[in-house]
Amino acid sequence: MKVLVISDIHANIRALDTILREEADYDLLCCAGDFTDYGISPREVLERFRQLKNTVLVYRNHDRHVINIYESGEWTNVADGKYKWVHYNCERLSEKDIDWMKQLPEKAYFEADGWKYGIAHQYDNGYGTVESRYAFDQYWNASYGAECDGKRRLIFGHTHRQCIHTLGEGMEWINPGSISYRRPDDPDKTAHYAVILDGKIQLKSIAYDRTLQLAEAKRLLKNDRMMRTELQDFMFFFGDAKTSRDLYQETAVSSAKGGSGSLFFFHCVDFPSYILYTKKYDYFTFWENITGESKRKRRGKS
Repeated sequence: MKVLVISDIHANIRALDTILREEADYDLLCCAGDFTDYGISPREVLERFRQLKNTVLVYRNHDRHVINIYESGEWTNVADGKYKWVHYNCERLSEKDIDWMKQLPEKAYFEADGWKYGIAHQYDNGYGTVESRYAFDQYWNASYGAECDGKRRLIFGHTHRQCIHTLGEGMEWINPGSISYRRPDDPDKTAHYAVILDGKIQLKSIAYDRTLQLAEAKRLLKNDRMMRTELQDFMFFFGDAKTSRDLYQETAVSSAKGGSGSLFFFHCVDFPSYILYTKKYDYFTFWENITGESKRKRRGKS
């Protein structure tokens, strides 16, 4: 039996379709959630999943966030500079899409090739991991109400870090990684996923066309509506920068000392244009987000 395991789609239809073409002969598809947010094609992604057969699907934090913002109506009148990916996604979704996500479970159980599987988006409410056999058994009992016998595997997403953890014979948990985003310390731009073939886990990756995401990021950057912090990671992951520190290079800083009228210019490696910041707070906040350096360390530079 071939089980295709994916997670953290984040509205990336190009990556999803590339994997579906590559692994079209799967018998069962499992997705550990985060279908939406931080991407440009939420409607297309949800429609694709509605078309698929033989699936085990769960949802969690980003999907829930999109649902909450959609139902609150907060996305209908967002000021420039406050616009986020969640608002972008809500504008492109319908009540049908929201209702479909709401009916998904947060956890699911299935069996394949002599293994019992539990799938959820995340182990806890943060980025915790199952680090002992005892913790594994406790989670299994609380989540699936199944006896702790036989070969068991847990499937999680959320962290975007592809891995297999073996806690003992017949006791494993896996994360297929994200088909869309890496963490900033991982420069790989491919889509990550996993295949379980006749019970054997294969961690896989595949390149896909990222030009659609990059073109939309350029458009959003040009119209100056979306929050810069929302765009910085997006442009890093779908551009050609090797690390998040390479994304923006400071090329000139012109400052009228003090006050909120100081001007700061950055050159964006992936975008042949300059970004103008007119508030000192924006500059230091942005610099700290990109480099991890303290704002105070940069204050004396001009």
